Amino acid sequence: MVSKNNLASIERMKNVSNDMVRDYDIIFQNTNKLAKFIQNNPNAETKKIESFIGKVLMPRDLALFFNRKNTDFVHSYVIAKDDIISLVYSNQKVDANDISIFTNEEGEYYKRLARTNSDEVIVQGPVLSQNSHEVLVYNRQAVYVNGQYWGYVALCADFYKYLECIRLNVSDDYFEYAIRSSIYKGTSDYIWGDASLFRKKNKLSRQKTLFFGKQRWDLALKAKTDEIKSLRLNCILLCSGSALVTYLFAFLFIGRMFMYRASESIDSLTNTLHHRPFLSLLSKVLKDKHEHGLLIIEILNFKQVNSIYGYETGDSVLKEISSRLKATVAYNDRLSRVGGEFMVLKRNIRTTIDMERTVSETREALSKIIYVNSFAINLKVLVGSSNTIETGKDLKTLFQVANMRLDEDKINLLSEKDKTDPVKQEAKAML
Repeated sequence: MVSKNNLASIERMKNVSNDMVRDYDIIFQNTNKLAKFIQNNPNAETKKIESFIGKVLMPRDLALFFNRKNTDFVHSYVIAKDDIISLVYSNQKVDANDISIFTNEEGEYYKRLARTNSDEVIVQGPVLSQNSHEVLVYNRQAVYVNGQYWGYVALCADFYKYLECIRLNVSDDYFEYAIRSSIYKGTSDYIWGDASLFRKKNKLSRQKTLFFGKQRWDLALKAKTDEIKSLRLNCILLCSGSALVTYLFAFLFIGRMFMYRASESIDSLTNTLHHRPFLSLLSKVLKDKHEHGLLIIEILNFKQVNSIYGYETGDSVLKEISSRLKATVAYNDRLSRVGGEFMVLKRNIRTTIDMERTVSETREALSKIIYVNSFAINLKVLVGSSNTIETGKDLKTLFQVANMRLDEDKINLLSEKDKTDPVKQEAKAML
């Protein structure tokens, strides 16, 4: 069994590392395109550069998009003529401290690397932003115009969204993962995932070193070895390589046996879990060694959508909300729907910051107007969250805390409405 796990680990390491290199190449390509645009238009006005970034570099690759790949990991673009940052372009709010790394000692080191390697993109990170708590990777390329140093351009990539692009989580049904990067001259490390996988005595883990520009990343993974997961590993091995054709029919036959049972667990409208299977899954994962989070999302006055616009439009709204949630959470997370309420199991979180970030991204995703059936619908949503780091792994406590924060969100929303209600404001002024 050990040898089979090793074979599966070798195959998985090969696939993951290839995915990482292939998808990171999008960053190299975009940084290079921006540098060439500046070289060809060294005196371009800010609006022209913004237009190029917005129309050429920011849109998603549709071919990848339709293959259910998330390539939206670009955080921002930076233009620095004469090494002075003159433009930061992003489709989201950017904290000034997120790009302050370009002006500190560490930034100076990578700036010199960019100057001496003008044809290369110098990678820096992942680096944790102390303000927004985002993990960013900075990619800098020097720009020369007619042989003279012009300045540099940079692309800031969201590390977590990049991992979502390659569908990599700290743990899945078969493997555990970790990434380590020396973020500054090899003097300090950023570690994502299970750091124990990098211990020299850990014979069960497999490691591989990848280089992105001048940046070294170490990738490690370990196969899970309990009996159930070993059985699943056998299925993977049987369906790979030269045995693919031979065992494909057997795999499909087994799959069809479980198809009916799976359909009973899935909401056909939004392709999310029904309530009971979701609770069963949540109870199960709370018994493992990892930390997890729970989100409860309530659509305010959803019944009015059905009453005013009709049930067909209401169903379309639910599909759109489900789609936005799936685009926000990681691929290994799980969603459930009961009426106008959604729940999200956020698996394998590292800190409470992960939950805060997910709540913020969920609010942002669901705050945008929904356009369905020729209607523009602006919904109000409440979000409550909890996590096992703060509450422990008791299922009841986890739900109590999430519902308590949901109620707090409702109170805050109502108080905001009071501020914009002229009648109530006039009444308060008279007191």
